[in-house]
Amino acid sequence: MDRVVAWIARLVFVFLYVPIVAVIVYSFNASRSTSTWGGVSLQWYGELFRDGALLQTLRTSLIVGISAAFLATLIGFLAALGLSRYRLRGHRFVLGAVLLPLIVPEIVLGAALLSVFSFADIRLSIFTMVLGHLVITLPLATLILMGALSSLDPTLPEAAADLGASPWQTFTRVLFPLTRSALLAAFLLSFTTSFSNIVISTFTGGVGSTTLPLRVYSLLKTGVTPEINALGALLILLTIGIVSAVGLRQMRRILAGSTPTP
Repeated sequence: MDRVVAWIARLVFVFLYVPIVAVIVYSFNASRSTSTWGGVSLQWYGELFRDGALLQTLRTSLIVGISAAFLATLIGFLAALGLSRYRLRGHRFVLGAVLLPLIVPEIVLGAALLSVFSFADIRLSIFTMVLGHLVITLPLATLILMGALSSLDPTLPEAAADLGASPWQTFTRVLFPLTRSALLAAFLLSFTTSFSNIVISTFTGGVGSTTLPLRVYSLLKTGVTPEINALGALLILLTIGIVSAVGLRQMRRILAGSTPTP
């Protein structure tokens, strides 16, 4: 039985990682056709960096993703702090309202947001796209931060206040150091969700606010090109680098905390 489970695990890993490896390998294909191998070449990376329109969509995605992730982490932290520390009347209703976008289909949210912006006569732009992405990233950030804050000793802020710490000092010297990892996780998850979103971006984006996923999707209608593979390979390597850096930092902190003091 254990051998069967091990083989199933191997097949699952192969299924997950073979497409990623294929994207990286074919980004070096000298042939324009992805169905034939024409040798190793770096020309598609050069084409990628010379494609001004594609780089502009990448810049737009970064602006929207970072803005939405920052706002989601900030508002999510405040919401999680209030929901975890204060059990006021309507607590469950507020929590349900915050988490509702997780179960509502994105196409419904996109249509609703477009209706609201049209009714309020708000022109579609990067600003409306950030608001749309905030709707889908805020529940994720709030859940992560609620879990982190719920695990903390609730008497720590009170102890800091008794020792004369101001609310800002309590946050910077007590809450922030203890929830730094959760804040980083909330930001990265929110950024990833925003950066890869297509549905909400389609409904809330205006002229000149095309994101990278929308641009790639439009290019895929004519077939996968080595330039898109090169872009995918760079994004994969960047993701691996960020995850590795965060993992190494966490590992150092764990090892430093487990090292006995003389």
